[in-house]
Amino acid sequence: MLNIITALSIEAKPIIKKFNLKNQNGIYQNNYINLIITGQGKLKSAINTALLLQKHPYKSLNIGIAGSKTYKKTEGFFIHKITDTDSSLSYYPDFFKENSSELFCVSKTGKYHILTDMESSGFFEACYKFLSVEEIILYKIVSDTPSQPVEKNEIPSLINSHIHIIEKILDTKTPDFFDDVKELLKEANSKMKLTKTQNEELKKMLVFYKLQNKKIPDFPYLKTKKEVRDFLTSLTSSVS
Repeated sequence: MLNIITALSIEAKPIIKKFNLKNQNGIYQNNYINLIITGQGKLKSAINTALLLQKHPYKSLNIGIAGSKTYKKTEGFFIHKITDTDSSLSYYPDFFKENSSELFCVSKTGKYHILTDMESSGFFEACYKFLSVEEIILYKIVSDTPSQPVEKNEIPSLINSHIHIIEKILDTKTPDFFDDVKELLKEANSKMKLTKTQNEELKKMLVFYKLQNKKIPDFPYLKTKKEVRDFLTSLTSSVS
């Protein structure tokens, strides 16, 4: 299970759509994701993250936009260090080493750091009361720089262009998700003879079904190559 925390509804909307999340009393959910929109600022982030974790104490990802004086717009980074500019305290969340940055959390807009947001320290402090450091993850996408202000209508596309990060975390940090897929593939191979290519094709479709919280069709016993091809084609057409 993965919790996703965003500050703004405009950041959350592409995620809600991608993973077919349904609103349950302010928490957007499917079988593998809980998403909450906290509102802007450290205090709102801390309060609403804590309220989510009281009900769902699972690995948590804060994903959203950030300003930067160093990086280019559209670049995205995991966060290996948060520095709160008001308290001067630093925090060290989990991250993927190949693409990470430091982040500065501020109370007011206007000053740019290497990466700058307004929620991260509040998010981390709330998470740390419920979770281990290995379960606290942040990912920030550059939306504005000193010479390029943020364009509100660009935010959904910025989130969409990095939405694969959520799939990566589900893959590498939520084993039960892909354990289910492996079991389903094992069942399919016991009922029909799949080539290597067909196995990969079916795997992608199963991942899609689970991310979209769709009911996975029963696997029939199939004997001929044509029957297998027709079955896979029917699955493909149902998700396109």
